[in-house]
Formats: sequence, C-alpha cells, structure tokens
Amino acid sequence: MFVVIVLSYAPHIAKRAVAGLGSISEFGAGMLAPTLVAERDKTKCFWLRQNWSDEERAWVHNVSQGTATFPVPYSWFQKLERPELSPLDPFVARPLISDAAYLERLGFIAPNDDCDPKATATSPRGYGSLPVGFAVLKGGADPMTGRNLEDGLGLTCAACHTGRILYKNTEVRIDGAPAMIDLGNLERVIGLSICYSDYMPWRKRRLAVALLEDRQEVSKTTWHDEKAAIERQLTAICEQKVFAKIITEGAILKKRNQTHSEEGFGRLDALNRIGNQVFYENLIEPPKEGATDEELLEQAAANTFIEQNFAAHNAPVSFPALWDVPHFIWAQYDASILNPAIRNIGEAIGVAARVNMTKTGNPSAPQFSSTVDVSAIQKIETLLSGSSAPFDGEVGFKGLQAPSWNEAASHFPDDENWKIDENEVIAGRALYFSHCAECHGSPPRDQKLLSSDPRSFWDQQGNWLQIEKEWLFKNVQKPVAVIGTDPEQARVLSERSVVLPDHLQIDTSALMKACGMLPDSALRKSFVISLMEVVSKVRDQAIRDQMQRADEPMLEVEKLAILGTRPNCPNPTSFQLAEFKNSGENGEPSHASVSSGYVAKPHYRARPLDGVWATAPYLHNGSVPTLDDLLSPQADRPAVFCVGPLEFDTQRVGLTTPSAAATNLICPEGMTRFDSAMRGNSNKGHSFEGNGVDQPVGVIGPALSVEERLNLIAYLKTL
Repeated sequence: MFVVIVLSYAPHIAKRAVAGLGSISEFGAGMLAPTLVAERDKTKCFWLRQNWSDEERAWVHNVSQGTATFPVPYSWFQKLERPELSPLDPFVARPLISDAAYLERLGFIAPNDDCDPKATATSPRGYGSLPVGFAVLKGGADPMTGRNLEDGLGLTCAACHTGRILYKNTEVRIDGAPAMIDLGNLERVIGLSICYSDYMPWRKRRLAVALLEDRQEVSKTTWHDEKAAIERQLTAICEQKVFAKIITEGAILKKRNQTHSEEGFGRLDALNRIGNQVFYENLIEPPKEGATDEELLEQAAANTFIEQNFAAHNAPVSFPALWDVPHFIWAQYDASILNPAIRNIGEAIGVAARVNMTKTGNPSAPQFSSTVDVSAIQKIETLLSGSSAPFDGEVGFKGLQAPSWNEAASHFPDDENWKIDENEVIAGRALYFSHCAECHGSPPRDQKLLSSDPRSFWDQQGNWLQIEKEWLFKNVQKPVAVIGTDPEQARVLSERSVVLPDHLQIDTSALMKACGMLPDSALRKSFVISLMEVVSKVRDQAIRDQMQRADEPMLEVEKLAILGTRPNCPNPTSFQLAEFKNSGENGEPSHASVSSGYVAKPHYRARPLDGVWATAPYLHNGSVPTLDDLLSPQADRPAVFCVGPLEFDTQRVGLTTPSAAATNLICPEGMTRFDSAMRGNSNKGHSFEGNGVDQPVGVIGPALSVEERLNLIAYLKTL
C-alpha cells in the first residue's frame, strides 16, 4: 500500500528511486508521470495592447493550421485521465488532462474571460475553451491513408509564441513573445495517459463508456461492439504511436551512442524535430493489410533505410519573438529561410500536419497532399505583418507591435520596481549606440532620429532591401565563430544531411539551379535544401487542392499572396562558393584539377531589440537568464539556473536567478534545471569584457561597470 501511495501522490520521489537503480530501470522510470510545477496563485491578468483587436487575438490563438500533433482524436483528449495513480483508481476516476488548470502547470495559457473577453463560441476557441495554441483539426479523409479521420487536436504557432510575465500574482500576457511551455513533458503526459488507459482495465472501460455517452447514434444492440472497437483502437494507439515510437527511436540513438538534450520549459529543438517529422516520421511505410511476405520485407527495408534521417534533439533554442519578423529578409536564428510561406508551412508540417509522403500510403491522393491550411497560415502572417508595408503612409510596422514596458508598468502604478529613471535612459541610449547599434540597428521606436537620418532604423538606403514591391529589413549576420555563442543550432543548417527515397522524385539540384547556385554533390543531400524543396511541394499541392475545392475555392489573388515575392533559396552567406585544388597521383597537385564547391559558413542573425525586455532567457538557446547577465562577462553568468513560470525580475530583467556560484542548485519541483555544461547549452559569447587585447572568442565589447549596465538596461526597457 505504501508503494501505491508514493506512486500516486509523490511520483517525483518514486521516479528518483527507480532511476537510481540504473539503466536496467530506465524504462520503469519513464513510465512514471512527470512532476509538474505547483499551481500558482493569480489575482489578475491582462493582455498588453499590441495592435491586435480582441477578436483577432482570439482567432489567432486557436485557429487550426492543419496540424494533428496529438496521437488521439480530439474527443479522446477531452476524456483521458491524468497519468497519476491512486489507491482508489479502480473505483474513482482521476481528473482529466484536458483541464485548463492542469495544462497551465505545463506552461500553457488557460482561457480566462477577464483576460480574453472575446474568446466566445464564435471564435475557434468554441471547441470547449482550449488553451492558447491548441486547435481542432476538423475530420475528413486522411491524405496519408485515405481513411476517414475524426476531429483531431494539434498545436498552432500561438502555443510557442505567446508569452506571459508573472509578477506578484499578476499575469502579463504578451502576443508574439516566447512561450514558457514544456512540450516534452506534455508529450509524456499524453503518451502515459493513453497507455495507462490501455493497461488498466478500469480506465479502459471508463474511457470507452465516456466516449460512447457522447455518441447518441450508438444503439443498445451495437454498444458492446462499439466499446470493443474503441478498446482495440486504444491498444493500437498505445502500441504503435507511443511505445513503438519510443522504443524504435531510442534504439536508433543507442546504436549511435547519442542522447537528446533536455529542452524543458521555454525551449525546443525545432529544426531537428521538423526534420525528424518530415524525413523520418512521414516516410515510415505503414503496415499494409493483407501484405505478402515480400511486401512486408520491402516495407521493413524502406523503414530501415530512412532511420539515418533521424537526428538527436541536440540544438534546443528559445521560441523567438514574432513581432517584426515578417519584415526581416532572413528568418530563423541561423538566417536560413527567405520565403515566409516556406517558414510557416514547414512549422505546420513539423507539428504533425498529415502529409502523404509514403510509397504505399494513400494511392488515391497526390503525393504531398496534406491537411495544411495555407489560407489560415497566410491570414496569420498578414496579422503579424500588417495589411500595408512599413513605408506605406506613416513609417513603421503595421502588424503586431512589440510590447511596451510603460504600458505594463501602468498596471503597477505604485510599484517602484517598474519605474524608469530618465537620466539612466539618456546615459543608456549613448551606450546602446556605442555598443549595440552596429548589429541590432537603431531601435524602430526611437523618436529622436528622423527616418531620413542614416542612423535611423527606417533609413531605406542603408537598412532595407526591396524585392519586387516588398521592403525587407537587412538583419546583420555574424559568423558563429565570431559571435561565440553555442554553435549547435547553426550546425543543423550546415551539417545535417538526409536521404530521400526515389518515389518522392525530389531533385535538390533543380532548386539550386533556380537559385543561381552551381551543381554540388555535397549539397545534394543537404537537410536545409531538401526541406525547402519538400515544403514547397506541400505548399503547391495545398494551393492546387484548395483552388479545386467546390465549397471554398481559393482565388488567384490569395494564391499569389501565399507564394509571395521572395524566392525559396538558401542564404548565400551561409553557403559560399570556394575553389579547391585536387590532388593528382601520389597526392601531388594536379595542374588541371581546380574545382568549385560550397563551403558552409554558419551565421546567426541579429534582430532589432524592441520588446527585448519581454523575451528572457537570452541568447538563441536561452542560456542567459537576465539582461544584466547578458551584459556581464561570460564567466560571471550563472552556470546553472532554474527555468519555468518564475517571478519576473524587473531590475535585472528576466528570470529570478541565484548567484553565478550556485552550481549545486536544486530547482522547485517541476521546473527545468538549466546546466550550461550540457550540449547545446553553452552560455558563452556575445560578451562585454576585456580591453581589446587577447580577448577570448565571443567578446563583442568592453567591460561595463555596474552603473553602465544599469543605464543600458533602463534604455532597453524603453524600446
């Protein structure tokens, strides 16, 4: 009985005990529910005004992009019990995982009428008040199999790009800000909930009965058959979509002696996850009913062939802020994507939109047909960018605006911690233009510079590039070797390769030719170029499907808006042409053996710093908890700190943290313990220290005094 009680109410203790037994019990530890953070008291909440109406915000938060991230239908998700055990479990059901307060403990923002008055039944959130970023995919024919699908549930871009700041029991909600969510533990919770329901007969019966109670068409004579069908489906989902996936992927990593880096709260290895979905998950040949032994062997060989496309999650990054991004010439931290539709549709595919990519899947559907909703994705992009260009009429961004510190401070009128000293701002502005403007540019909202001033962010001649009629901001790009920050994310772009089965008929050399690049055998298997080509085919097929649809055919003007004016090409800064001298016999130089090829030069791009105060933790991999730490020497930054729904530090600006010396830090239950010594977690680079002599890699400016950091932070708050 003691063991049952521990498993039920203190799973973190049981997990440590089981894990302590060694690798032989690793599987058992994985079967225990993750420990979640405690529920947080909240007396009030509010959304900052960022140029979206309440109706627009409610729509963005829960509109489907065509994703089915969760391995069960939407109706099942509503009925699944939490993966918690109780001595009374056979007799009393556990609470549901769909409860908004429970999902909030994983960082997801629960709907709240006080904060979100327009989230009514007429908005996409009419599906039972889902948390921000959850969206229902309406059922229909599955492009992967041809079978009919029930309504599904997936994540939309708002899940990862809607932030909140917690301060004295008040929640400040910010559209487009990095989310502080834990997607890894959400995956575990759902997987365990499914398999607990399968393994425990009482839970299996409760789930089936709950689902059948909502189906009025089921008669008494068919009730038992329908119940048995649900139970068989539950077992299949647990075995195939949960355990088979975990075991197969674990075996691949074990064979290579690799492990995933912990992502935890506020981070995701988005590029590698997207790559795994597109070039591994989507290419797994499904078991064919009634297949011959020869066909089964062929399917097994095809699945073994694509195992090499699976990559460890070793480059986790913070969710980037979305304001201003539609106007950047290059998106992503590594400046790898030019065309916005490719960026956004790639994200939708990465969170499991259904795509027909297998050889034996759905013969009645065209290759690359999908559930991706390109019209919804384009509407989200328009709301982010604004319906008019920055230089049409009044100069400035017309879509989603960066959050304002002063507006947030207005909700705390008597709190000295939110006040800004104007003298510090003046001194900080001078420091900014001395040390920050070279890369991040003049702040977009700096009123002291006219748009005609060459130093202004809005100087078209110096800072902007026109493609067709579109003006794009030319972000500064810095080589990884110069900026000195963690290289793992940039290595995904420059080093990852994939193999493509013949039936996809993907020719990356055609894309390279269209982009003015020379043929290069080494780049033929490039992950980033292959991904661009696949996503463009999904986009084009989605446009064809929607234009042929009888109920809501796409107009030509909508098609042109989705395609956009920007080409789908790799960044020439990242792939540079070079000449090589080939060797002749015995390694001697050959007089006629000079060849050309592309050399990867990974870069990270800088962005304007408007709203930077709302984007902690800092650097692309979230390795620096506060602005004060970011402006300090590398060695003074906390090596270990906690990440999660923590109190906002208004003075140092970011997450409340211990001192840099606290290496034995124990975080509150459920929080992520960030260790900068782990792969992908380096907190080096972008550092202010030294005097210009014998400086380590990553030093970008001189050491700043405590007063100078205070002044610079005061100015950054105003951006």
